[in-house]
Amino acid sequence: MTDRLPLILCNLATRLLPASRRSWADAMIAELSHADDTRAALNFASGCLLAALRERACDADTHIAATLWTIAVVTALYAVVQLVCAAHGVAVLFGAHDGMLDALLQNGASPTIIASYETARPIVVGCFLALGAVQLTTAWFLSRGQFRPFATAWCIAFLIAGIAVAIQLSIIPDGAGVPSEFHAVLMQAVAVPVLLAWLHRRRRHFQESS
Repeated sequence: MTDRLPLILCNLATRLLPASRRSWADAMIAELSHADDTRAALNFASGCLLAALRERACDADTHIAATLWTIAVVTALYAVVQLVCAAHGVAVLFGAHDGMLDALLQNGASPTIIASYETARPIVVGCFLALGAVQLTTAWFLSRGQFRPFATAWCIAFLIAGIAVAIQLSIIPDGAGVPSEFHAVLMQAVAVPVLLAWLHRRRRHFQESS
């Protein structure tokens, strides 16, 4: 195992090298074969691994991919939140406890508001289901770097969210004290465009400096 460790480390280093440094891979393997002993080979392979990690950490494409994946993962987490809310809503439609209805009653909602809420509840649940599914789609497109489909899916997601918010505000114009699951969506409306603008600037910076 000790004799194989340098080769394992060197192979790992070649896999970690960014595309702009792929020419180093063959040189690393060739140089390793000329090591005098196992200790020298291990030192050389360790150095190769450190060099590969440094190059990967400084690679522009890696930075861009990491940023895209970060935004995609956050978007997917928000999608999970929406789907969990949708699952709870489906359970409520089948007779489970409704915390929103309790909040409305505690805030002194009129029978008209209660009736409107119960009428709109299936539509809102459907919005949550659609919103969660579309946001998962946006996360997938973003992780693949497919920006046009991402933008289309993102617009659809906010259209759905806007419909759900409009329904809620039409029932309860003053929603103070009423729990809302749309805060995450509103945060995304600000955070994601800012992150994408920052990513675009970084891409241009790397292109100009290369």
